[in-house]
Amino acid sequence: MIAPPRGAARERIIAEAREQFLTRGFADVSMQQIADASGITKAALYYHFRNKEDLFAEIIRRAVNEFWGGLIACTEQEGPLRDILLEITAFAETMATDRVPWLILNDVERYLSAEVRNAIFTEHPEPDVALAGLLERSTAAGEIRPINVQLAARLLTAMLLGLFHNHHEHVQPQSGDAEQMVDLFLNGVLPRE
Repeated sequence: MIAPPRGAARERIIAEAREQFLTRGFADVSMQQIADASGITKAALYYHFRNKEDLFAEIIRRAVNEFWGGLIACTEQEGPLRDILLEITAFAETMATDRVPWLILNDVERYLSAEVRNAIFTEHPEPDVALAGLLERSTAAGEIRPINVQLAARLLTAMLLGLFHNHHEHVQPQSGDAEQMVDLFLNGVLPRE
């Protein structure tokens, strides 16, 4: 029997561990269980990852990079700002519900050191830069009034994250939340004339 390529074994470990962590949580999964699910020995697992924290950090790193990368790709689309913002919220909702439930972020805060968390959340391209670029293009096109686009981009990012997560419990988005968030961002809360 021919052994799978080294990279394939690592990817299988990551896929199995991700599933285990998502369904049972970090604390309730052992390296032996991950090795068994991956069809490898525990020694082989430790060949790829020093410990459970390193494996968990890799899974979170990939999820964060996938999330920010997808969000940035949405900002590069052509079209009216409202449509692009709705596309961004749809992407964020899909990621939050289908790919990485935000509940796992509680495990990130609990089990990964501040240094590791900081490295994960700062190594990717900044979504605020892409969102600021989108808002600059929208200002130039006359879709929105001149604003501090850097501040607005940070606020938009916070709104997106807040739509699907708070730091204590998973929040299930309600029908129409994304549309209302975009409306609040674009029009504020004051009565319309």
